[in-house]
Amino acid sequence: MVDVQIKKWKLLSRKNVSPSKWFPVEKRVYKLPNGKIVDDFTVATLADVAMIVPITIDEKIVFVRQYKPGYDEVIIEFPSGRMENNHKNIKETAIHELEEETGIKTNSLNFIGIFSGFVTKATEKVHCYLVENAEFNSIQNLDETEEIEVIALSFDEVELLIEKNKINAAITVAAWDLTKRKFKHKFSTWK
Repeated sequence: MVDVQIKKWKLLSRKNVSPSKWFPVEKRVYKLPNGKIVDDFTVATLADVAMIVPITIDEKIVFVRQYKPGYDEVIIEFPSGRMENNHKNIKETAIHELEEETGIKTNSLNFIGIFSGFVTKATEKVHCYLVENAEFNSIQNLDETEEIEVIALSFDEVELLIEKNKINAAITVAAWDLTKRKFKHKFSTWK
């Protein structure tokens, strides 16, 4: 592998051209390392997301099923939510969203990793956390636009649903894969 010095693009200007509060967009002007100017590059400036991989004391993995308008399907994914102004940090977002969507209240988060699904056209990063010994010790408190079913699956069921393309949200699959790699030693039923 050749060690090439890749240089960042230089941001010259940005202008908010958002069509709505639901999808913030900037038109940006960049100067490339070769001097060329790109004057019409658009980027979605979405806030970061917290995603949680909750695993119960009996080693069931907790997911949520809900409709996603961009994909236009009901999907299975890990509980998650976008950071809002009332959150101090991304960990607080994770704690809040887990309880809101599943009724699992905890303060114990293990960092899994950070992912991005749209590295060229969006700013959002997805911060993933593991919650061990998760308990349904609170109630769902859904946003007015949410309708969520909570499901708990075994390790083998999760693997089968991913294999059959029934769990196919990229960030969920990435979070599951990294969780298996980083925390395999903690769970007895995991192969």
